[in-house]
Amino acid sequence: MEPDLQELLTAWMSGEVEPARYDQLLARIREDSEFRKAFVEEIRLLGMLKAVQSSQPRWLQLEDEIGWSVQRPTDSNTIEEAVARLVLDDPIEGRSRRRRRAWVPLLATAAALVLIGLGTVFSIATRRAAPGPQPAPNSSFIVNASLGSHDVGLAMILQLEGVRWSATDGPRLAVGEILKAGRLRLQSGRATLSMLNGVTIVVEGPADLDLVSVDQVFCRQGKLRTRVPEGAEGFVVSGPGTAVVDLGTEFAVNHTTEGRARGRVYQGMVEATVLSPAGTPQRSQLLSESKTFEINPGAGQIDKIEGAEQFAAPSDLAATPLTLDPAYPRAVLDSRPWGYWRFESRDENSFPNQVSGGLPLLIHGPIRQTTVSEGNRSIEFITGHTGQYLSLPEPWQPLDPRGYAVELWFLPTSIAHAALASLLTPADSNRHTFLLELTSRNRLTLHKPASIRFVHRLPPGANGGDYTFSDQYYIPYRWHHLVGQINGDQMEVFVDGNPSPPLHVAPGKATPAGQFLLGRLTTRPKHEPGSSRPFYGRIDEVAIYNQPLSKAEVQRHFQLASPRAGTVD
Repeated sequence: MEPDLQELLTAWMSGEVEPARYDQLLARIREDSEFRKAFVEEIRLLGMLKAVQSSQPRWLQLEDEIGWSVQRPTDSNTIEEAVARLVLDDPIEGRSRRRRRAWVPLLATAAALVLIGLGTVFSIATRRAAPGPQPAPNSSFIVNASLGSHDVGLAMILQLEGVRWSATDGPRLAVGEILKAGRLRLQSGRATLSMLNGVTIVVEGPADLDLVSVDQVFCRQGKLRTRVPEGAEGFVVSGPGTAVVDLGTEFAVNHTTEGRARGRVYQGMVEATVLSPAGTPQRSQLLSESKTFEINPGAGQIDKIEGAEQFAAPSDLAATPLTLDPAYPRAVLDSRPWGYWRFESRDENSFPNQVSGGLPLLIHGPIRQTTVSEGNRSIEFITGHTGQYLSLPEPWQPLDPRGYAVELWFLPTSIAHAALASLLTPADSNRHTFLLELTSRNRLTLHKPASIRFVHRLPPGANGGDYTFSDQYYIPYRWHHLVGQINGDQMEVFVDGNPSPPLHVAPGKATPAGQFLLGRLTTRPKHEPGSSRPFYGRIDEVAIYNQPLSKAEVQRHFQLASPRAGTVD
């Protein structure tokens, strides 16, 4: 690798380069297109999209030199997504899309190395320490989560139990709010957060922490318990002189005001690290399941310990029943569905159709029917079982030239990239005509996170096509009513009765017959997070229509649920 490129990548990771030299590298970026292309390629290959956490002016200058607009908002999320967009739009000759996806497992490791400096990617002497987290006040901490907001944050509040916030903080936080990077201080109580990549964090007060990025929190004091889903490995919990990197699933860390960190691995493995005052690693140790440890930055030691240290308990979030007005089934049937499945009863391997003579939904995998004691019966997709889904035994083809609609209620157990409903053509392929899925924040897409994505592809395909996102966020462990439909030349999404702005599509194309699925992207047995996208949680009251629904019908159906999942305009 040529020295200029190596030095620019070092600056990209840490900012540790002399100003005069940095100006020379900027000039090279501006004037040498091949050098610029090589720089972008190296970022993509090394998985450094998450390294862009600085809002310092030099990054705005670099943004401008590469060709991005300096008129955009200057927060680190915007810069990061601009990099991602440039990378994903940059074609690599001779490299297929499938080959590019093979880099996915490397990204989490690279991101963690960049975030806390674990390992040396290039052996270049550093000249000064990178700045620490710069927490934002609570007044600018909350993303406007109202309908129509497109601001992207880092985390969502899932549960608050007896929480008392610091009196010096700004507005009080509430369940469902989206949080930007910033400082979070609890005098007492317990808060459960979900990062928008699906990482769940339980915080017990008194606690003082910063949300640094979607991959990192910085804790000065408090008890944290973290559960990391598949695909989000590499999450970092750091503190003054300490860092713990997730290498698989669940761990807890207690940070004391004296600077020590005590932790326990409940599932999987972590890497515990002592950091220097400059933030560089000095010593690390891998710790496996059931191990308890202490990081003492003052002594520069990591020790396995015994004893009765009290760690934060896991989240106690639980699914609540969906309560429907007795008039709900009649209202759906009055809208003339092609198929309607209530999941109140089941045969050995299928759920019956409420439409006379209609096809059943076939059961694949350990899908559970909830009990009467749990309220209105629904189906539960069990967490960890990646091959479960429901399917129709014969193709469904919407024949009405005006379009079609898919309606359902869903309760997710996490923020995740997961398929709710899809139409495959041909059957058992990965080519979709229609797809309704949940989104999360990940390193390889620009999807709006914690939203519903509606995809329309004619001809059927594995990528591309038209798609739109819901304005409204979905909240784990809350029931949401969803309708996705083609209405003439419009793609429409309704969440909890609220329509998002429609997307225009080319009219007049007939929708081919396809295999209808619930709960998974494809029927192919091999599991890969990006290509199977299993849904975990509950689904109920599924209806598909050979014609679009009116806004009044959608809102009427939603209003027949109690308590309501949201509000209607």
